[in-house]
Amino acid sequence: MKLKEVAEVIKGAYLLEGKANENKRQYQELSMVSLEPISFLDERKIIKVNSSTEVLSKQLTKAGDIVVSLYFPMIACYVEKGQEGYVVPHYMAIIRMKPYVKLDSRFIVHFINSARGRRALQKVSKGLSLSRPTSLPLVALNEVELLAESNKVIDRF
Repeated sequence: MKLKEVAEVIKGAYLLEGKANENKRQYQELSMVSLEPISFLDERKIIKVNSSTEVLSKQLTKAGDIVVSLYFPMIACYVEKGQEGYVVPHYMAIIRMKPYVKLDSRFIVHFINSARGRRALQKVSKGLSLSRPTSLPLVALNEVELLAESNKVIDRF
């Protein structure tokens, strides 16, 4: 089962600071340091940004979403209730489960952060590029196989 079959992968927003005479909107934006390696968002490390551009609602966090850094160390974090409305920057992506899927999104967080998940992402990324990737393309995230090797343990018995 590929990730794109159970979830939508959304690229983060690219915010531009506004000029002095423009209407500015204030947003709270995630940063690399707000993604904790133990799979949660640290709200103390959120950045306040005054932007002249408006952010699409789909680029804001919602409870149950997964936020993934697209650059090394490629950490995935689960968005809890009360952490809604943060802007996800352009160097991150949101994985939002499709409404009809009965899969807990925390499974995907743990998969991406696991050694097996990292190998699967690296394998897909290498197929898309000739060099060793330092960033994760959205295509690779969409195409990663979530449960490819889970039945091998059962088959051995």
